[in-house]
Amino acid sequence: MSVPEGRPTICAVTGTNGKTSVATATLQLMKLIGWQAAGYDSTGITSVDGVLHEAKTRRSPDYLPDLIEYQRRRGATAVSIEAFVGILADGLFERVEVDTAVSTGFERDHLDVHKSIEAYWGAKLRLFDEYLRPDGVAVLAVGSAQGDLVRASACRRGVRLVTVGDGGEVELSDAHEVDGKLRGRLDVDGEIHNVLLPTVHSIAATNLLLAAAAVIGAGGQPGAVADALANVAPPPGRLQIIAQRDDVIAMVDTAHNPGALRTALLSVRARARGRVLLVFGAGGGRDVGKRREMGEIADQFADIVILTDDNPRHESPQRIRDGVRAGVPRGIEIPRREDAILAAVEMARSGDVILVAGKGDENCQIVGTHRVPHDDREVIRRAMAS
Repeated sequence: MSVPEGRPTICAVTGTNGKTSVATATLQLMKLIGWQAAGYDSTGITSVDGVLHEAKTRRSPDYLPDLIEYQRRRGATAVSIEAFVGILADGLFERVEVDTAVSTGFERDHLDVHKSIEAYWGAKLRLFDEYLRPDGVAVLAVGSAQGDLVRASACRRGVRLVTVGDGGEVELSDAHEVDGKLRGRLDVDGEIHNVLLPTVHSIAATNLLLAAAAVIGAGGQPGAVADALANVAPPPGRLQIIAQRDDVIAMVDTAHNPGALRTALLSVRARARGRVLLVFGAGGGRDVGKRREMGEIADQFADIVILTDDNPRHESPQRIRDGVRAGVPRGIEIPRREDAILAAVEMARSGDVILVAGKGDENCQIVGTHRVPHDDREVIRRAMAS
């Protein structure tokens, strides 16, 4: 696929969960294979020189074209963009032609804004229906949530669809763990490459392969991309191990909706020798309907559940916890987040895994209009060290 002269190659990633992981991996792969690349995702704007800047999105159709042009003038030949649902719904891609578009799957989130799940999914599908160039490439994980919607969109658009996973055009086989990493064989349309993935979690491996398929679809050489996968670093706060002591592992994840919480717990459960202790809550002023569902998922996949506060904003923290508790009546309720984490560490025994979900790499709690300093990672480190 040749990109029109005068602009960088554009890779965009949308979905409910995993967008940042795929977008940051896409940017890293671009750089690792020698492309001059820039990126825009939830961590900020990474300039072509590698410097990370805070992103302050303008609700203007000029925002993304200006960002891309600024990086092009500085030498960027490729840009990786995390296509948030807000900027898709608001038409910020209207003046951006996308060369490869990735879907991580559509689940439930942001219904407080979009009012219905169909409207939410529809906003995300605009990336494939409207902004992906007609001769572009759509990338989709095999078995991903609402994958049929993306397939139908790709068919309507007439683009090439590349599937990632078992039986897909991009597939990992013979995978086995080696020193905390996965070694295996990457099949790209029948071309086999040995790969080493810097993760042991299946969802993280899928995200890496989605990024690889996006870069290959945009013109990257499969062999070079396969070699580069070993050197991709995950974004902070995503299934991140923070501390280990006395055979207890404590980790954080950004999971704040039902699909993400289920995925995180399944990943942790698959590797835990002992119990899974979950510390989590739900955000205030957001989709109320997902709270009970998150509680039910916690009840199903965690052995000990501690309900706590997570950005209550202007809503009553007790009301939020009550909504979650409806799905997990056995949950232990400890409102202050730091105390909840300390309690989990006290309860943990050899072989257990503590998962603190919802905030990941965030460093504050939003209470009313105030941003109260709080970092799950720092609390875990102090608790595990004492």
